[in-house]
Amino acid sequence: MGEEDTFKNLKFLKLYQVTLSKWEVGEESFPALEKLELERCHKLEEIPPSFEYIWSLKIIKLVESPQLKDSAMKIKEHAEDMRGGDELQVVGRKNIPLLK
Repeated sequence: MGEEDTFKNLKFLKLYQVTLSKWEVGEESFPALEKLELERCHKLEEIPPSFEYIWSLKIIKLVESPQLKDSAMKIKEHAEDMRGGDELQVVGRKNIPLLK
């Protein structure tokens, strides 16, 4: 999957035990994405910052991927600044909200 790939109708993306350390996606790759779930992605260093530009994104769920919390919170902050609201949630297991 390259930066230029687009998944126009994808609303939910779950990555489970991916072995990537770096992930790059373009700002327009997931225009309809509502939920991103990352579970046991221990090698992944960060969530691509381009996710802050996905206006449809409502939930980032992290399960057993604690190293991604900082990048998820940065995405949430930037998205809130751009959107002017608190529409993006960062949650953990059982959808419990994660705090800074």
